[in-house]
Amino acid sequence: MNFDLEKLSIVAGTLSAFERDCAITVALKITDDSCKMDDKQRALFMALYDTLPERSSDLFESTVFSLIEIGRDDPSASVFAEIKQLREMAMEKITRPKMKSFKAEVRKRYSA
Repeated sequence: MNFDLEKLSIVAGTLSAFERDCAITVALKITDDSCKMDDKQRALFMALYDTLPERSSDLFESTVFSLIEIGRDDPSASVFAEIKQLREMAMEKITRPKMKSFKAEVRKRYSA
């Protein structure tokens, strides 16, 4: 899928620390295939994750980024088990309503 990466980079650059954690959580969900979005939305949110200008998180250890990369490049049951544990912890803290709001806000900013 092709997206306007310049526009997506602008959206990624405007994310707050909490929103970056949401983007990382969505990337975890997409990586382990627990995300219920369609393929186009999955591609959009992974592209957003890929364009994050800052690889930092208030919620996750820095190893989350390499875990996502391993899950994308060389998936395995043990990697998915680690991802599941992280995404479940994140969703407990973020909550479904806030996650839905984040995704809607990203879609709005991207299409503006």
